[in-house]
Amino acid sequence: MIITDVDRYKDSGLYMGKMFSTLFGRTMEVVLHGGSGEFLGYAERCADYFNHMPEDLLAFLRACSLRYCEDMRECFDPAMPAVPESVTQSTVLDYARVNSIIIEKPKDSSVIAFSVEFSCDWEPEHGMEWTVRDGRALYVGDFMGISPWYADRVYETQCRSYVYEDFSL
Repeated sequence: MIITDVDRYKDSGLYMGKMFSTLFGRTMEVVLHGGSGEFLGYAERCADYFNHMPEDLLAFLRACSLRYCEDMRECFDPAMPAVPESVTQSTVLDYARVNSIIIEKPKDSSVIAFSVEFSCDWEPEHGMEWTVRDGRALYVGDFMGISPWYADRVYETQCRSYVYEDFSL
């Protein structure tokens, strides 16, 4: 099992667990939303997908993360920037730390869908979020708890996402 130490959080429909991210080389939280824990098999598939994300999807998420980082550069202290000017797509995640994967009760259990929460140097207050469904990046930006089950038009029109080339602050 990838996900361990699963416990119900207080009297809610929220379950918390842990997993080791081979992608980031660290233990992270697993947040399971909206069920009685019966979708742990689905959550395991999502965790495995996250750990073995296709290289083209990971490269795209890195590119979007870099755009987010560079867009925040105007907020950096010029005397002490949070991220050096030399940051690249291959190094941007050196300035981010994965905290948790968030998995909701699926609308379609044949489709892998999740969000990932990060702390990051370029946006210490709001961090970063990735939202992925069915092998596609749907959202990259500050952490807002974006569901992977929204209709596509919501990501395109309401989520302020760096997935879209024309988006900038």
